[in-house]
Amino acid sequence: MSGQLRALKNRIRGVESTQKITKAMEMVAASKLKRFQKLREQSTPYVRAIEGVLNRLLQTDIPLQHPLLEKRAEKETALLVFTSDTGLCGSYNQSLVEEARKFLRPDYRTPLLIGIGKSGVNALTREGHTWHRRFTDTKTAEIESVITQVTAVLEYLFMEKRIDAVYAVYSHFTGKSVYGAATEKILPFQLEVTAAITGETASPYIMEPSREALFSRLVPLVFAAKVRMIFMESMIAEHMARMTAMSQATENAKDLIASMVLLRNKIRQAAITKELIEIVSGSKALKN
Repeated sequence: MSGQLRALKNRIRGVESTQKITKAMEMVAASKLKRFQKLREQSTPYVRAIEGVLNRLLQTDIPLQHPLLEKRAEKETALLVFTSDTGLCGSYNQSLVEEARKFLRPDYRTPLLIGIGKSGVNALTREGHTWHRRFTDTKTAEIESVITQVTAVLEYLFMEKRIDAVYAVYSHFTGKSVYGAATEKILPFQLEVTAAITGETASPYIMEPSREALFSRLVPLVFAAKVRMIFMESMIAEHMARMTAMSQATENAKDLIASMVLLRNKIRQAAITKELIEIVSGSKALKN
């Protein structure tokens, strides 16, 4: 009986230690989540501004062309796979890897793979896939550098006609806190012309340099902003998934501790009851 109680006490202490770790990880994930949400919010005005200028350029009869907009037959493609470098985030990585597998079906032409995150790279490498570029173990301070490198690699491959289209597998937000694994075509870059601007702001601009020169500079900027927003959505979804997973783990630990404490109390009660019965039986035996 004493051995069973000792084992239960040790197990309770172990689960309590794990609970403290999961609670701390939940708080860290929440802190990082707020940081990346703030970064996305700070980026939004810039993206809207350059898209507004680009939209004004498109509202003209003059045809504007750029290599990143060139549509070609998709003989060679590239797939950009976003996953996390670390685990403990529920089914986040699994759903992204499953989404990538749909694109890598045997009846499809094998794309050129670019991986961001160790989880997806390792999972697909074990299945025999090779990578053109891999970006793993990325620290928070290195994210902007990685975004710049990925954008440059994609632009080079597309403009040199080594690939004809680029697809990205990442966690796309369909609501404020609702996301899911999605595949999106990001090259050739798609430009959407909004409704014509009316009123005072619709007056024509005198542009220096020319519309063509501005257009050639703005398209890469808008594409880079698109890649950056995909990064931000992926990071936000990752930390949201980790925060949820750690919160659930903390609750599960709490429930497990409660059940083990109840079992411990039952064992103690049984031991006390047994001792009382022995005392009463001994007392009766002495009287007789």
